[in-house]
Amino acid sequence: MICPVETRHGTSLQNQQFMRPRKNHLRKTHNVPSKRMDYILIGIIILVAAVLRLWKLGQVPFMHDEFSALLRTRFDNFHDFIQQGVMPDSHPIGVQLFLWGWVKLFGWSAFWVKLPFVLMGIASIYLIYLIGRQWFNRKVGLFSAAFFTVSQFTIFYSQLARPYSAGLFFVLLMAVFWHKVVFGTKTTTRDYIGFALSAWACSVIQYFSIAQAGLIFLTGLFFLPKERRKAYWLSGLAAVVLFAPTLPIFWQQLFVSGSIGGWLAAPKSTFLTDFIQYTMNYSMLFMFTVGIIIILPLILGKRTKQRQPLRWAGIAWFVIIFAIAFIYSLKREPIIQHSTLIFSYPFVIIVAFSMFGTRTLSPWQTALVVAAILFVGTASLVMERRYYDLMYHQGFDQIAAEMQQDKDQYGDKIQFATRTEIGEAAEFYQAKTDVDNRIIFNRIYNEEGDLVREAELGDFNRWLSEHHETPMLGFGWTDYVNPIWEATAVGNYPYLIEKKDWFTSRYLTLSKTPTEGGQYLLNDLSENPYAYQEGQEWGKGFTFACDSLPADIEALSVIAKIHNEVELYRCVAVIEVHDAATDSLILWHSSLPDDGHFMPGDHVVADAILFSDDFKPAGKYIKAYLWNQDKKPLVVTKLNYYYTTKSRVLTGLYEPLN
Repeated sequence: MICPVETRHGTSLQNQQFMRPRKNHLRKTHNVPSKRMDYILIGIIILVAAVLRLWKLGQVPFMHDEFSALLRTRFDNFHDFIQQGVMPDSHPIGVQLFLWGWVKLFGWSAFWVKLPFVLMGIASIYLIYLIGRQWFNRKVGLFSAAFFTVSQFTIFYSQLARPYSAGLFFVLLMAVFWHKVVFGTKTTTRDYIGFALSAWACSVIQYFSIAQAGLIFLTGLFFLPKERRKAYWLSGLAAVVLFAPTLPIFWQQLFVSGSIGGWLAAPKSTFLTDFIQYTMNYSMLFMFTVGIIIILPLILGKRTKQRQPLRWAGIAWFVIIFAIAFIYSLKREPIIQHSTLIFSYPFVIIVAFSMFGTRTLSPWQTALVVAAILFVGTASLVMERRYYDLMYHQGFDQIAAEMQQDKDQYGDKIQFATRTEIGEAAEFYQAKTDVDNRIIFNRIYNEEGDLVREAELGDFNRWLSEHHETPMLGFGWTDYVNPIWEATAVGNYPYLIEKKDWFTSRYLTLSKTPTEGGQYLLNDLSENPYAYQEGQEWGKGFTFACDSLPADIEALSVIAKIHNEVELYRCVAVIEVHDAATDSLILWHSSLPDDGHFMPGDHVVADAILFSDDFKPAGKYIKAYLWNQDKKPLVVTKLNYYYTTKSRVLTGLYEPLN
């Protein structure tokens, strides 16, 4: 009989032969369920990302930039496509070339045009998870992926058929291969090929994705093992060789045309903080939730300090890209906007969550954090940001819908006009209605279809004169046109029946005469008619205190109703803004001389100014008058002013709604 021998821990040596070591036992009971939970969580994250981006995708209307790109696909041969479809743009050839071929297969269906970009946006969520896992651990990847799943920032750009979603996808893909070839324990030829091809894809998509790819490549030189340098440089060289055929386009866009921007406003000093709030859906609750989660390892005393070089790399990539874009925007021409930072921002968020270690939270606690990010982010997206209302109802399509509704209600009593920068975009949706008594003011073409010039306010004035007997007007504008167009419409049809605002767009249903429920929009300055005699250039001026204007005023218009028996040239309205205390002139503004051409009859002469965000009406006064530069006789029958206040909806896809 063999008697068991007791150890000092009270366990027999005989029994120890059949016991699994405690260390291995813990690894099995902790890591396997953790990995299984992580797989379930990333699956849920991808599913939520897909739902939020694919939801009624076919109902998302095309935006201005998308129309610009789509209109440049209408070429039958490659030479014309390059010369007229790519060279005039401010982006490399990649996405435009893809669209050129894609629309030949699937047409201009919103669903099919946007689908590839949405799919790349969804795939980017997984790549963010993968990078977080590579750099740090699975929890960092999960939390970063969950954040970008519900951020309006990435959802919005995923639903645009523009370079941003594609550029983000390939920047992230390059970062995945970069980590493998620089930090991986074992590399393969496939890793270097993937690194080279993804770097090349970045170079033909967007100029800031090129910059990001360059930063990633250069950073690798600081960490690269000596034995991998040759393969690394060859991969970079391969990307450059693949990019070389597009160098003429690069040269034309950056050095011959000399501009990749310029249509934007100069950035404010608060741009960065505004951007961060935008990525968090301008939601205090979402920002608070994300902030608490980021510092949770500090609260729990379980912060990990590993992989510091990668933390600094992620921060440096964002800071360098931001600094280049911001300084360039101030010193040369404005180029920085939200989309500029989409290629580098994911790395900052990954770093922000990097204090989490593998064992900071249990699997179920990890699931709770992911659920909190997804739930609070989705709620802020839908309810606070009203994303699916603003994104799915925009100017081009909704103006057409309102026209159809007004046509059904008022019949031949109403006529329609639209002012837009892209006439084809307005026509794309309006052609689907049965509204025939409409006109789009964009460009003037001759009978052969050749472009003569851009539409001017004088064209609108002449059209209004020719159709002055129609009692109602449906007037829409898109892309923040000069407010003088709206003022001219209101001057001729001063009673508002209904007004609708969308992102950078507005539609007004107006009437010449009082209508039940209608609102009179004009404010009187003159009470009695007054005349300009032959040879008289200047006439009576009228003033009013700005204290009567609302603090959130956006635009002010002066509207003169005139009667002339002879043809007028260069007859314009003038607005002066004065300081009430010193009587000094702050601003002088008039409409363009070419807008002041009127045939004999009754007309509206208008001028409008758009105030800056920091304009304060208090302590100022307005002086308004008519400048009769051609010195022809006329009678001013009425002088009025009209103003509009800031509408949060007009900027709601980028700025706060409250």
